[in-house]
Amino acid sequence: MNKTTSKQAYVNWLLLSLFFAYQYLLRGYPGIFTSEIRGTFHVDATRYSDLGAYCMFVYSLLQIPFGMLLDRIGVRRVVLTAFALCLVGQYTFVHAQTFETALFGRLLLGIGATPGYMSALKCVADSFSEKSCGLFIGLTGAMGNLFLAFCEPRLKALGLAHNDDWRFPAFYLNIFGIAIFLACVFLLKPEKIAKKKPSYNEPLPENNFWKNVLGVALNYKVYLYAAFVIGTNILAATLADLWGKSFLNAKYNLGEQEAINYVQWIQIGMLTGSIALPAFFNSNRNVLWGIRISCASLGIIFAVFIFGPQTLSGILLQTLLFCVGFFGGADILACTLGAKLSTPQTSGMIISWINSVSMFGEPVLQKRIGVALDHHWSGLLDANGLKLYQAVDYECAMSVMLKVVCVCFVIACLMRNKRAKSV
Repeated sequence: MNKTTSKQAYVNWLLLSLFFAYQYLLRGYPGIFTSEIRGTFHVDATRYSDLGAYCMFVYSLLQIPFGMLLDRIGVRRVVLTAFALCLVGQYTFVHAQTFETALFGRLLLGIGATPGYMSALKCVADSFSEKSCGLFIGLTGAMGNLFLAFCEPRLKALGLAHNDDWRFPAFYLNIFGIAIFLACVFLLKPEKIAKKKPSYNEPLPENNFWKNVLGVALNYKVYLYAAFVIGTNILAATLADLWGKSFLNAKYNLGEQEAINYVQWIQIGMLTGSIALPAFFNSNRNVLWGIRISCASLGIIFAVFIFGPQTLSGILLQTLLFCVGFFGGADILACTLGAKLSTPQTSGMIISWINSVSMFGEPVLQKRIGVALDHHWSGLLDANGLKLYQAVDYECAMSVMLKVVCVCFVIACLMRNKRAKSV
């Protein structure tokens, strides 16, 4: 069904995408200052991984309830409340004097960040034509990656300039967040959406909320699309958000700032891939091939990056990290298929269900790598008494990423290639 996109829809999309990009940066904040935060709270890898895991566990578990709220009470009220909670959570985390208080702040942040991505995607699914749907979903993801790519090295440099103070850069992040929040208060407005018939399974009564919930929950396609997100974007995000920098320090002997600059190539790759992949694989019949190619490419790249020699050149490392981000952008292909399954009455639920299942994979992977590092720890300590992990420890711990992408590749190959109505 063709839609005429209003000016307000573009304004809403831009504001919601800015909210998504901002909370995306906040979620990845601990990964920018790994050694500084570990030193402040004196925690090992397992405990440190809780900063990412706590945030992402609650983020993934609340996707479905928030998706239902978006469909039930509207985007504006949900987003404004969540945004405010995001700001409170980040403030609590940054000013925490104990590790437990920091974890509480990350929990609040995870709750507030939950509707960031799905609210923007709901706006796209409800208000934009099918031809432009994939493009704007890609642009939403690209905006988040652009924020990370631009802000991470600058935040790190700002912290280093103030005696390795990881708390100081957060002041400027708070100011920026308040500005976006106020813009949402004054400019984010509800829009009347034209109804369309559902395209998944049997048509469901549009006015029966709980039957729509059941229809989404029992739709096997939702879980297949979530698996593809895990096998692409979640793996790239796990590397970029938490463990990539310390892995580069251990295996390739890169300094803190240099490792930040290298990991930035993952964000640049995501930015490029989230736009290029949906633009190239622009039909339903080609989308599965895009997912298969992306999973296969990531498998090869991870094998070289994780288990390759320590003598890889800087240019090759940057290229590998760029490709990790580029093919990690294939999650947009899965989200595009999910958006095409939806109606205005179910778009929030479908997107949230895919997000919930897939995002649950990130804290599991983060935690799994942290536990494996401690399990394989060789017994070395640094000058501050913190555990020091060697390259072989990281190789054993991060091998799980290669296993995950191989499983997702097999699923993509076994999935039948049909048009949107029966994919």
